[in-house]
Amino acid sequence: MEELPVVALSYEVYKKLLSLTAAIDRKYRYTLGEQVVASCRDVLQQLILAKHAPKPLKINYLDAATAAAELTALQLRAILELNLANETNCLKLQAKITETRRMLGGWRKSLM
Repeated sequence: MEELPVVALSYEVYKKLLSLTAAIDRKYRYTLGEQVVASCRDVLQQLILAKHAPKPLKINYLDAATAAAELTALQLRAILELNLANETNCLKLQAKITETRRMLGGWRKSLM
């Protein structure tokens, strides 16, 4: 089965977040670092569920994925503002999350 571009992009963000959180100070790693990884994992889970769901149910999964992607973006913004990780890496990840959210919006519009 072919992988959707939005799933591939989200998986790429997930992998980079795993390595990014390993470098975060221990004080924030478990409160913020692990949470941003979990939020991204939720995005992936909802996308995979939407991929395999019947058409009438896809919008519900896409809405959940969009909400989880927004939460991921906010958590990554907190990491950036607290200077917990490399600024360049955070900005690249934010751009990829923005692209993911744009792709989710397009997928959602195609179902309506």
